[in-house]
Amino acid sequence: MELGLVMSDAVMRKSYTVVVVRSTGQQMDLETLSDYQSAINSAKNALTNNNNTEVRVVESKYDDATKRDKKQVVKILTRQESGAGNGGTAKSRSKNSGVSHDVANQFSKGIVNIVLAITVLVLLAGIIVPLMNR
Repeated sequence: MELGLVMSDAVMRKSYTVVVVRSTGQQMDLETLSDYQSAINSAKNALTNNNNTEVRVVESKYDDATKRDKKQVVKILTRQESGAGNGGTAKSRSKNSGVSHDVANQFSKGIVNIVLAITVLVLLAGIIVPLMNR
């Protein structure tokens, strides 16, 4: 029975990867650690760099039985949450254009949908007008 417990511990291996999002939007893996608290401390330390806007801690579970690696974001830190100082938050706010990524993404999807609708209407008109003239 003891052997079964040791085997079950060896089957699932966890590691934590600290991923930083740069101010350019590029994501970079910073480091991979074996325990959660070290990963959180590393993530908080990474936020002190002004070029990093967001830091994520990604938990990786590797299952030897199925040979699969399951990844899941367990913590997301931003400058406001970490308490990096009022100077850091004031700087990040002054660089902010006032439009979040979600709003910009939704706006661009709306524009694409409008363009597609107009294209479909023009194509339908191109088919219907010659048929009516016959």
